[in-house]
Order: sequence, then structure tokens, then C-alpha cells
Amino acid sequence: MESHKILLVVFLVLGLIGAIRSNDPISANDQYFMHVNVNNDGTEDLDDLSIKALIYDLGIVLQTNSFDLNDGDRDGKLIFWDAPNVEPGDYLARVTVSNDNVRRVKHRIITII
Repeated sequence: MESHKILLVVFLVLGLIGAIRSNDPISANDQYFMHVNVNNDGTEDLDDLSIKALIYDLGIVLQTNSFDLNDGDRDGKLIFWDAPNVEPGDYLARVTVSNDNVRRVKHRIITII
């Protein structure tokens, strides 16, 4: 019975983040946004999820408020960032959807022109 619980958690972790869309490339001093689709393909509700985007080279962390996602539900969350005085270039961002029980990570490049 214990192996089924582990298999369920792995399934939830693999299916948690859907498409990630953004408005880049942007110019410095523009507003950047990222839309993250979240899918609960499992059979259990997920409570207190949040989405965080860490832009490594800039040391910036963007985060949504916590939210719940019932089994079988899908949702989309927006993250906004004003990019003041950022040097042009490509910046690697780590996008994480997680709570105390599950975590899923994807990486995206943010381009400032």
C-alpha cells in the first residue's frame, strides 16, 4: 500500500506545471509578466500551493499568493515584475509550483533587450 502513495506523489509532481507564457523580450523599465498554468491531474486536492519565480543572476524572487487546487482542476496564475534598470541579456529563471507535499520545477529564459 505504501508504494501506491509514493507513485501518486510522483504523478502529481510530474503533472503539476503546464504551459508557461510570458511577454518577453522586454526592454529595461518595462513590466514583465509570466502566466503559469497549474494542473492537478491527481486524485487528491492540493492545498496552499504557491508559484515562485527566482531570477538567478538578479537575485529576484517573485511569488503568488497561496491557492488551492482540487483534484482534476486547472488554474492559471500571473506573476508581474517591473524590470527597472536591468542590463540587456538573457536571464535564467527557476519557476516552482509547490506546497509542503509536492514540488515541480521548470526553468525559463527571460530576455531583456
